[in-house]
Amino acid sequence: MKTKKFWCAERIQRLMMSIFTLIILMLLAKGATLAALALLAFMSIMLFIYFAFDFCPSTWVLTKIFGSCYCECEGENNENKL
Repeated sequence: MKTKKFWCAERIQRLMMSIFTLIILMLLAKGATLAALALLAFMSIMLFIYFAFDFCPSTWVLTKIFGSCYCECEGENNENKL
């Protein structure tokens, strides 16, 4: 179940990814292709790690700081739980 928190790990991580992508696009527009491609390669490697191992280092760190967007609240009927 989602909580009502606005600043939580998953949302902050998605915001960071969108800003990172905008920085890459800005670098490409300014002609700094080597820096843009290096950042794009880094982002692609991190996304592959997330896909392959179901582990995202940035989400893990942000969850320790801000907490997760998802909680298991007491008193709620968790029917989807295995």
